[in-house]
Amino acid sequence: MLDLTSSLFLGLHHPAGDRAGWTSLTTGRAAALDEPVAARRVAARVAARLGAPAGVVHRSALHALVDVVDVLAPSAVLVDAGAYPLVRLAAGATAPVVRAFGHHDVDDVARLLAGEGAGHGRGARTGRRPVVVTDGWCAACNRPAPLAALERVVRAAGGTLVVDDTQAFGVLGPGGSGTWRWAGGRPVGAVQVVSLAKGLGAPLTVTTGPRDVVARLAVHGTRWHASPPTAADLRAADRATDPAGGQVLARRRRRLWWLVRALRAGLRRLGLAVVGRPFPVVHARVPDPARVARVLRGRGVRALVLAPACLPGPVLTFVVTAEHAPADVEHVLAALRGAVPGTGLPTVPTAVPR
Repeated sequence: MLDLTSSLFLGLHHPAGDRAGWTSLTTGRAAALDEPVAARRVAARVAARLGAPAGVVHRSALHALVDVVDVLAPSAVLVDAGAYPLVRLAAGATAPVVRAFGHHDVDDVARLLAGEGAGHGRGARTGRRPVVVTDGWCAACNRPAPLAALERVVRAAGGTLVVDDTQAFGVLGPGGSGTWRWAGGRPVGAVQVVSLAKGLGAPLTVTTGPRDVVARLAVHGTRWHASPPTAADLRAADRATDPAGGQVLARRRRRLWWLVRALRAGLRRLGLAVVGRPFPVVHARVPDPARVARVLRGRGVRALVLAPACLPGPVLTFVVTAEHAPADVEHVLAALRGAVPGTGLPTVPTAVPR
């Protein structure tokens, strides 16, 4: 079965037998009390890559986002209506007021922020500042959030922009630096949260931003009251972020993007519409995607059917990783032949970067 459902985009694996650098799975101590050297090293590397002054390790993106909202103590949290469900869940965990704004809609954010400070909003009554939360890259519609414009509007209102850039970190931008630097900019005072689980295969998160915010996060919330990342997680993250492995990751990214473009081009040659810009999560619009997915499974291809909030209907989804091969792309396209009425079999180039 050809599997196109895994989000290990670069195909990085960290073998269970690799115990180098640790003798115990956990210290049993809170991260806020005793931060391993590897955690500080990973946080500093990720912060540098994101263009942020400082960083701190969290066990997961959910832990990080809950702590960020709690530390910033906002008057209200505005959340992108198309944000990843985890983002919406975290925003509502501690915030007094949560409102949704239109997907990637800067004008809607400005309107809502004006209401917060217009004399009748909660922000005007409490003196607290708003927080705006968005994904950096929406893997549903495959579009980047307008991060620079959002930050300008949020800062003008005295608030803080919080960006979950988990989808893009490791695969987009120079050296896998994520959405902001891929777009040619970098944050001024935004907080960014990135899980390394997708791009780098290490299940922990780094939260970056201004030094004062990061210093407060380091001794706050879940870093006291939840188990820290295990030594195995830290070892995987340390290895994946080691600058010595940069060339290997660069080759994997080149291979990944070649495969993504080859699949998108092949889908178009079959007459299928492809959603958004190139990204490893490739969505195709097909009639009755659930039926097509069943047909594909019978032909040895495992795909997904998703119904994102920011799209008008369900889509057929293929998640491409650097472990796939040109023959896998050909297999997918051949399996689609006839599964969707009117599709033919295109010719697919087979030369892939090494």
